Amino acid sequence: MKSTTFTAAAAALTAAAVPALLAPTASADTSQVRVDNVSDSQQCAPGKACYVRVRLIGDNRLDQVTVSVNGTVIGYAVPVNDSWDPSFATAQVTWVPQDYGTYTISAAQDSSTASIGYTLTAPAPSTGGTGSSGLLPTGSSGSTS
Repeated sequence: MKSTTFTAAAAALTAAAVPALLAPTASADTSQVRVDNVSDSQQCAPGKACYVRVRLIGDNRLDQVTVSVNGTVIGYAVPVNDSWDPSFATAQVTWVPQDYGTYTISAAQDSSTASIGYTLTAPAPSTGGTGSSGLLPTGSSGSTS
């Protein structure tokens, strides 16, 4: 009798575990993590906000996403189904970088993670020069009489 109870319990556990093992998991594809400007008029720069956007697919695509920069969690987001393709969802977290440099941006959802490298480059210094280029002729033209 004990062996029948054990066998029934094992069968029930196996029946419950198999669908969980075979179920598709949510995924965050590295090509789908990106950093965007908040607006056309404001560029991502130190001390200014940027958006980290994560595109997700899978049955668990609406589960909470954790976004980290260089290993430090910067925020959490609940994805929203994309209106143009409801099999995908997008999550968004605001990030304010403190300095120029290269960052590793990671998104984690359930057991799925994705990372990208993002470089925030300082603008080139201005030459500040003024004056003539020397390409135009000087002097006067015309005839004198």
